[in-house]
Amino acid sequence: MSMEAAAPRPSGHDPTRMRLEGIGGRVVLVTGAAGGIGRRVVETLSAMDARTVGCDLSTSDIRADLAIEMNVTDGDSVERGFVQVERDLGPVEMVVTCAGVFHELALADLSPAEWKTTLDVNLTGTFLCAKRAVGHMQEAGYGRIVTISSGAGLDGGAEACSHYAASKGGVIAFTKAVSKEYASHGITANVVAPRAVATPMIAGMEDALTKEIPVGRIGETDDVAAAVAFLCSSHASFITGEVMVMNGGWW
Repeated sequence: MSMEAAAPRPSGHDPTRMRLEGIGGRVVLVTGAAGGIGRRVVETLSAMDARTVGCDLSTSDIRADLAIEMNVTDGDSVERGFVQVERDLGPVEMVVTCAGVFHELALADLSPAEWKTTLDVNLTGTFLCAKRAVGHMQEAGYGRIVTISSGAGLDGGAEACSHYAASKGGVIAFTKAVSKEYASHGITANVVAPRAVATPMIAGMEDALTKEIPVGRIGETDDVAAAVAFLCSSHASFITGEVMVMNGGWW
């Protein structure tokens, strides 16, 4: 996939210019690929010559070798997507689960339906994609699973996000369990847990959040994409079950 020359980025670096071993030629499936973190992860791994598959509810904004409409909360949709990848590119060797939702709601205002939707997308979607991919990874003796959690999954986050924090905490525990189960099969499973990254999810809160961050800026999707790329690479083959926290010093 060809990449246009990148403009200077607020983070001070362009992850698409990184050079890492073990990614080129691999089939990488990224959920939530139409925007935010997922889109930049696809662009970064594409620049490293991965064979990228971008999945989202709509494919209109996906820049990948293969774009697939996928609802990560629906097992049949996930199955259809993986079958298409296997037919067109080959078995998935790396999975990056970026699909996520967040609506700020106090516990008193949180409905069971909103609770279920948040856990379905953030946690069950991660489970369904990892489960579908891990069988071939085990047969091949190789695989990379990188899940996107959040600082809220570690400490409960800010006010009015108990549903989101619960879902992202579940992602962390799930990934750690998977890492132990499959470490002997050449499969690593790691978590990236960003806080306050410039995506539509935090629109309107940027100034207030920046005041809380010691490094003095909001995180960028470039920061997260670089971390994901490293964990997908052969340089990270001795790292599994870890949580890479990206918060600019805001604990």
